[in-house]
Amino acid sequence: MITRRRLRTLAALALLVGALLAVLPAVDDAAAGRTHGAPVLLVGPEVVVGPLARDVDALPGSPFDAEPEDDRATAEAALAAGDVVAVLVLDLRRTEDTLLLPRLRTDDLDAALVREARAAEERRGRTLAVERVGPVRNAPAYDALGLAAVAAAFVLVLVVSLVWGPFARTLPRGLLRLAALGALAAVVLGTAPLLPGVPGAAAPEVGAALALGVLAAGCLTLALEALAGLAGLLLAAALLLVVPLPLLVAEDPLLLADPWPGVTRWTPAGAVAEAVRDSAAGGGAQRELLLLAVVAAVGLLVLALTRFDGVRTSPAVPARADRPADDVPTTGRWRLQLLAVLALLAGGVVLTLALLPGPDDAEAYPSLASATTCEPTGPVRTVADLNRVTELRGSPQFQGGDVGAEAALQDGRRVWVFGDTLRAGDGGRSFVRNSMLVVEPGCLQVVVPAGGGAVIPDRDGQVGYWPMSVVVSGRPGYDLVTVTAQRVRSTDRTDAFGFENLGPAVALYVVPRGETPQLVSRVDVGEDSADPARPMWGAATALADGWLHLYGTARPEADAPTGFSLRVARVRPDDVLETDRWRYWDGSAWVADPGAAAELVPAEGGTSQTLSVFERGGRWYAFSKRDEFLGSDLVFWTAPAPTGPFTAQPPVADLPSDSAGGELRYMPLAHPDLLPEAGSVLVSYSRNSTDVGRVLDDPLLYRPRFLRVPLPRG
Repeated sequence: MITRRRLRTLAALALLVGALLAVLPAVDDAAAGRTHGAPVLLVGPEVVVGPLARDVDALPGSPFDAEPEDDRATAEAALAAGDVVAVLVLDLRRTEDTLLLPRLRTDDLDAALVREARAAEERRGRTLAVERVGPVRNAPAYDALGLAAVAAAFVLVLVVSLVWGPFARTLPRGLLRLAALGALAAVVLGTAPLLPGVPGAAAPEVGAALALGVLAAGCLTLALEALAGLAGLLLAAALLLVVPLPLLVAEDPLLLADPWPGVTRWTPAGAVAEAVRDSAAGGGAQRELLLLAVVAAVGLLVLALTRFDGVRTSPAVPARADRPADDVPTTGRWRLQLLAVLALLAGGVVLTLALLPGPDDAEAYPSLASATTCEPTGPVRTVADLNRVTELRGSPQFQGGDVGAEAALQDGRRVWVFGDTLRAGDGGRSFVRNSMLVVEPGCLQVVVPAGGGAVIPDRDGQVGYWPMSVVVSGRPGYDLVTVTAQRVRSTDRTDAFGFENLGPAVALYVVPRGETPQLVSRVDVGEDSADPARPMWGAATALADGWLHLYGTARPEADAPTGFSLRVARVRPDDVLETDRWRYWDGSAWVADPGAAAELVPAEGGTSQTLSVFERGGRWYAFSKRDEFLGSDLVFWTAPAPTGPFTAQPPVADLPSDSAGGELRYMPLAHPDLLPEAGSVLVSYSRNSTDVGRVLDDPLLYRPRFLRVPLPRG
């Protein structure tokens, strides 16, 4: 017959084994040396570190909990206070950043932070230097100390139980057991100042945590043993030794995956470890000390109650009518059972530790880094030279493309962005949604992202991005390059018009002097909508008086025989990714409602969907092909201010498409700073064919062309 005592023992044994199995994944993960939600600060300009923090937070496995910070001193103060475990200082003038770690050194956590940070940096083609803030001091082995204190108390109770049995049959013997625990706690308290890594000022609090840990674990074990005998001891082993076992391997809760950091901190071993950690770092440990004191008090209360309520089962108590004789364990049987349980527990722990893998390499995150390849161009001094360059066979990474918006970098180079770009590969020619060139005297550099895809990555297999305009904001040692784009969904890849526009987007790049542009972030503006009446913000951009003006184009209906109307929004360049900070010109003031934006140019006789807006000599110009594909006139609209009113001027050139030959001529853009001449401006237009096969056979049909046009007088 299975007695109640045996049922309790079997249930507790099953619980112990289950707890051991449950912690195995956490122990295995801890041994891999990966961080989980480590709080870090990214220091740099908000426009860069804000998006980077969001990107870092979204990394697989969530190694970091990143927040942006623009002041290094504030970040270092947070690091010294223990609010964060690392600070990453971005040096945008170079491609090497600095990881700051606290002076209190924890080897495993340090190694994991460096591995994960380097992997995150490599994702963007950057490198990492490591610095320590303040003189280095090795931290005490927090988690090992917590487990050691708890294990010492548990072992003391076991030894007493093996020698004198599981229950104190008299009050003096019960008090003697508690006195033994007190003596062990006093020894631990006295040795705290000798622990390596514990500053003298923190030694009393560290000692108190260790001593309370001994008392809490010992009283809890005695109480559970008094309540349920061997089953109680098994339950105590599960709570005190098995559940916090990952702490022995991890060294720090940040190396544990959820939910284990939260679980272990509520165990006596976890509370001791956290109290020692906080005290050694100069913080307070009130919560942990209170928790340990409460556990010890509850254990004492249970011990007191079991002396009077008759629930304890003791070898000294004879069998009763309601308890069979075989439910009363003999001392010999108790010792054999206890030794068997100890062997099982020790064997499980030893086997678990023996099978642990070593630390893993950091996960290789998908790379966002770009590189460049140089194609010689020869000198470029005239429009003819530019058109000669467009006839070069060029790099396999850039066979042809449309759009061709550009802006000047501080270092004298120019960055160009293109829409659908033809590339050559082993499988023949194919299109990517966009590309970027960096041009310097005698050299055209194709910016090639990792994997050879679009420089503004596709959102998914259907939606990609067509650049519309590019703006450069110069900073000491680097440039911020803002590219506005329209997101498009393919409807028919074999049709030149087989797409639909879903709305605008903004991509941000950092370009250190002489280096390759690197993507920081890409943000979709607004919900997906194929309604052409929704303004395509960023169809043109212009800087004026510290504001970035973003012009939006819209058409009343998809097939309306008109061009596009024009509106304008503005935002500080650093806030361009925060669309809630954009303001819209309603004809008299800047307002927060995009629906209130006033028309600067009507759709009837309006602009192309993508155009150029610029200022020269105090006068503002909007340049485009009137009525998009339906028209042929290249027109300037002029205005006294970036907000208009814009007035159409007589056409300056004729740019018809060849309907018979299938050649499309579209999207003229002005380049006011490229080969400037008084009274005129250099412009480009895109070429394409309605027959995609012709373009694949001859990519030169899909290259921009340049011409010079006069500026309107008056």
